[in-house]
Amino acid sequence: MAKINLNKIYGDDTPLFLKMLAIFAFFSTLVIALFWVLGFAMSGSLYKNIRESEARKSATNIAENIDSESLSLLLRRLSFDDDVCIMIIDKHGEIMHSYEARDNCTVHMLTAVSLSSYYDKAKLNNGSYSEEVDSIPFEDDYENADFSGSVPKGEQREETSYVYTLIVKNQYGESYAVLVDSLTTPTKAYTETLTVLFILVSVLTAAFAGVLSYRLSNKVSAPIVELTSQAKEISSANADLKITGGGFREICELRDSLQEAQKEVGEVEHYRRELIANVSHDLRTPLTLIKGYTELMRDVPSEATPENFQVVIDEATRLTTLVNDMLTLSKEQEGAEELNLTRFDIVEVLDALIQRHGKLIEHLGYTLEWEHDEKAYVLADENKITQVIYNLINNAVNYAGEDKKVVVRETVKGGVVRIEVIDNGDGVDVDVLPHIWDRYYKSSKSHRRGAVGTGLGLSIVKSVMSKHPGGAYGVITSVGEGSTFYVEIQRA
Repeated sequence: MAKINLNKIYGDDTPLFLKMLAIFAFFSTLVIALFWVLGFAMSGSLYKNIRESEARKSATNIAENIDSESLSLLLRRLSFDDDVCIMIIDKHGEIMHSYEARDNCTVHMLTAVSLSSYYDKAKLNNGSYSEEVDSIPFEDDYENADFSGSVPKGEQREETSYVYTLIVKNQYGESYAVLVDSLTTPTKAYTETLTVLFILVSVLTAAFAGVLSYRLSNKVSAPIVELTSQAKEISSANADLKITGGGFREICELRDSLQEAQKEVGEVEHYRRELIANVSHDLRTPLTLIKGYTELMRDVPSEATPENFQVVIDEATRLTTLVNDMLTLSKEQEGAEELNLTRFDIVEVLDALIQRHGKLIEHLGYTLEWEHDEKAYVLADENKITQVIYNLINNAVNYAGEDKKVVVRETVKGGVVRIEVIDNGDGVDVDVLPHIWDRYYKSSKSHRRGAVGTGLGLSIVKSVMSKHPGGAYGVITSVGEGSTFYVEIQRA
């Protein structure tokens, strides 16, 4: 069946009702056409088969009751109910019983010799015989032009009769032939009734298609229109917006998707505001310090000490780190950077990282411990994995406990190398835990100003590890018992 593109026919702005009406009209027209074609093509043969079946059934009923004293009553009832002509003859063609359902029955127009031939044919054919007989019921000089009004036409109409013959025996062993004559040509009344019935069914089908398309389009379009109107307001991040609608399963799924989208938009808006606040804070503070110290050293030359220069350098480094982290996260999420997978010893790489980072935070009073095996080769992007561990260490330093101790531990289990970064801080609350990996999320707890951090590190960890084959990340934490952040990398 050819595909119908209603958008090309009606346009995209056509109401759903008209499109559905066109669909129902198209298919109802096909159904009606098929109904008419099959109805008139098959009605004649179907009518013929039914009439022949009735004739055989009547003959069988007579054979089963041939010895009944009320046989004549049964013959009359069968002739009347089944509209058949019935005749019972002996082997010589003598008529024993006869009932006519109509004029000009074939069997009633036969001579005794012809009737006996039916007996003989049935006898030779294992007790039953059937044949079709064509005849013209009227042969006169009738002309409809000779009369006025709506009178019958004058053409000759051929009729076909089905004559069924069945040999029976009574209780005395005497043989008889039961002849049943059934007219198999549909009558004018039957044809007219069938035509009226087809017209009525066609009208009702068309009306039902119209009503159904209207009701169904309303049931489908009303919630869709409502959801469309609500969807336009999602971008405004209106917290009071209620996504409603229902009906069919697909519409309910659309509603649920819009509700999820509304929730996501709300969270993104919340994160956006936090991002602006956090970035503004993280930018303003080092910029203020840099400006203040440089103005101080400009106005008071004696203040141009190595300590003051170090403050400027540290704050500039903090700005550089913040900008780099934001760029890195943006590239990771957009998929702009591909992984450069190589085989390397992660213990050797982390040795160098922890040695450098340990010295960086040592002057702030922090201790960085490194527990590891001798060698552990992995298949990963060396630069990105180094950045991941660097961010986890920074995060641990930011939220370390009073002991200011951070432990980095490397273990090997099966085909996986696991790197854990452990702190003894306050831990992560269960309500906050699902969000710590989200972009732009930052805990409400203030991190220490003296430690290097931007608030974007865990988002970078999530993005990088999600791209690595076999990569995994997570956290084990309890409030008041510190946190263990870990990543798992596939062994080479």
